[in-house]
Amino acid sequence: MRRGFLVGLVLIIALALVLVASQPTGALPEYSEQTGEPCAGCHISPSGGGLRTPRGQAWVGSGRPGVVPNLTDSLVLLGVRLTVDEADFVALSDEVRLPPEAPEVPSEPAVIPAQAEELRSWLRTYAGN
Repeated sequence: MRRGFLVGLVLIIALALVLVASQPTGALPEYSEQTGEPCAGCHISPSGGGLRTPRGQAWVGSGRPGVVPNLTDSLVLLGVRLTVDEADFVALSDEVRLPPEAPEVPSEPAVIPAQAEELRSWLRTYAGN
């Protein structure tokens, strides 16, 4: 009777170890403590784990430094080139209201092709968390 109980207990422990070992790794609270960011700073899910935001992708891609880059820096690290026309942000007086102009079609792609290929190459070899 006692031997059967011990065998059953060993089997239950072995099964529990297999189940725990097969769980995918998720966001680690240590990363949140290290960077001072909430899990949602790097992950799409507010509770962490799973898909990453551009900030999280750039953070991992740059070797998990102590600070998560801001969104603009993250996009630059990921190869996205942003252009801003300052004329779009000039305040007009209340007396003059101009109709909005049709947006210009950019003559250059938002991402430089060489950088895009580097990013695609990095993403193909990226193993995830």
